[in-house]
Amino acid sequence: MPSIVREPPKTIAVNLDGTLCHTLEALLHWHNETFHTHYELQDMTTADLWKVWGGSQEDACQKIRQFYQSDYFTNIRPINDFALEALKMLKKRKFHLVIITSRQQFIAEETKRFVDKHYPGIFESIYFCNLGLSESEQLEFISKSKAAFCQDIGVDVLIDNQLEHASECASFGIEVLLYDRLGKYRWNQHPCSQPLTRVKTWRDIIHQHFPRPSSPLKNMCFSTLQGDGHRLVVQEDWIV
Repeated sequence: MPSIVREPPKTIAVNLDGTLCHTLEALLHWHNETFHTHYELQDMTTADLWKVWGGSQEDACQKIRQFYQSDYFTNIRPINDFALEALKMLKKRKFHLVIITSRQQFIAEETKRFVDKHYPGIFESIYFCNLGLSESEQLEFISKSKAAFCQDIGVDVLIDNQLEHASECASFGIEVLLYDRLGKYRWNQHPCSQPLTRVKTWRDIIHQHFPRPSSPLKNMCFSTLQGDGHRLVVQEDWIV
């Protein structure tokens, strides 16, 4: 009797801030309240906050640490543009769903609470890249790029809103959906030489890139030769 080999389901990695929650909006509200500024989302033409706020990169880092201690951070809102519904559909279709975030590991508990509250039972793991560390934090924590994590865990598709991360991952052959919510994320609208697909809503993500199967049949099975014997390959309906 031939051996049965099931092709594994795809792994989808999702960015957190700006893709699943309104972190930048909360950060700007906090900054305006704390420093009497008037920044809006449309002012953010770069992901490098210090280039917009002024001051040094270290200054911006220290501001973000203050933001972490505020109610603005605690009460960040999830993105409600069909994100949860789309992720539930992907989960039901047996995709492996993980989060890869630029966040630092010292806010892991706060991050987990947010995900458990707003995206319960969706994600299998959260990977913390420890990016944007202060000078002192660099002596204690180790940074790792999203591309490195994607390669390590075998990510097939990345959904992210940061052009830098998206471009690097695409250069390694990972399929990338660059999330530009309603066309308002000016920091990721610069040209990119890498092959990636821009999407503006989670509804677009699920309907255009993960369409429902056209047939109620779940599997396609066929025999192949392997060495001296046969094997039965079961291709489950996870093709994008």
